[in-house]
Amino acid sequence: LSLLTSQGQEQKFELGLNLFPSYSIGIISDNTTPTSPIGSTVEENEIWKPSFCSNIFVDYRLSKNSIVGIGIGYQNNGERTKKTDINFSTPDPSLPQQVRFIYNRYNIEIPIYYKHMLHNKFFVLVGTSGLLNIYNTTTNVQYFPNNSNERNIENDNSTDYREFNISGNFGFGLDYFSTKKATFFILPYIQYGFLGISKSATLNRNFLSLGISTGIKL
Repeated sequence: LSLLTSQGQEQKFELGLNLFPSYSIGIISDNTTPTSPIGSTVEENEIWKPSFCSNIFVDYRLSKNSIVGIGIGYQNNGERTKKTDINFSTPDPSLPQQVRFIYNRYNIEIPIYYKHMLHNKFFVLVGTSGLLNIYNTTTNVQYFPNNSNERNIENDNSTDYREFNISGNFGFGLDYFSTKKATFFILPYIQYGFLGISKSATLNRNFLSLGISTGIKL
């Protein structure tokens, strides 16, 4: 009897790996009074940036349709500017014609979530993540007349970055393939940072990430 109970308990747990390629952007929040026109200018110049996140997680089945889970992993978000033309008084093919900046923020992520099964395969996931910022970079990309480009990456050591943030997470997913040992899933997924990335800036950003999460449960 104890062996059967142990086996039943083991089936309540599933270990998994999740990959989350996405696009992210900083949603501008302007705390100046009156509102500064700089915020609108920045917002018009910034666009979505390709990002990537990954974590390992453990699911625990509370009941047939209710699952809770926790994980740990790597999270990247940020934004990039549009290409901006550079005008020199004298044309020179050795000089760049355009430039853009890419801002990356790298975090350790601890997601906690609740998953409700709508069917044997479909589910809704809601949760939150604690994000610990570990480092940040700014990439300067220069575009030349011969269609080549040059990338320069610098660490952004500003002490104004918020070290800890919290995000809200939501997804609607599908367990699309299962075997006796593994289940593969896909999950359109959204993350939104509740706190601005800066601790004190009047012109701040709340990150938003949209993408397709996919992975495996064992």
